[in-house]
Amino acid sequence: MIYIEKSNKSVEEVVKTFEEKISDFKFGILHIHNVKETLKSKGVEFEKQCQILDICNPNYAKEFLSEDMTMSVVMPCKITVYDDNGETNIAMNSLVQLVDDVNPDLIDRAQDVQDTLLELIETVK
Repeated sequence: MIYIEKSNKSVEEVVKTFEEKISDFKFGILHIHNVKETLKSKGVEFEKQCQILDICNPNYAKEFLSEDMTMSVVMPCKITVYDDNGETNIAMNSLVQLVDDVNPDLIDRAQDVQDTLLELIETVK
């Protein structure tokens, strides 16, 4: 499942708001992939705006990895902000489904993290 929220802000405005608000949710941004700029640097033109945020809460990361190192395949969490036909979208994969594929015993904790991330998205949109 993919969660998608629409925003009246531009892609850049949403990403800036993430940068300003994410610490309120005890997460940090590890990296922002600007897809358009990355492709351009490789000689490929791409018109749409798309930024992928790699985000992490170190306490959650430690908790998941202490239980099961294979959880590293779903880390860090990703949130994308992109323009599609003039609309800004904020999207995230279901963390619960990703965790269920790796270790179903950790679904309750994944639900807590997912709820926090959806609240964060609601705040920045």
